[in-house]
Amino acid sequence: MKQTTVITIIISLVAMFISLVSWILKSTDLSLIAANLATVILLVAFIWDNRNNNSKNE
Repeated sequence: MKQTTVITIIISLVAMFISLVSWILKSTDLSLIAANLATVILLVAFIWDNRNNNSKNE
């Protein structure tokens, strides 16, 4: 894996952890925002990485 992919995954995991902690502390707004942010970051990183892989294979 590339270093940027690993950093992106770590950032997403931190956002998911923040979401879990805020959900336990009954802060639902922050929990939803952090979970959605982590999901979007992972989705963009996955699509970007696959786009780069497909262009190299052609």
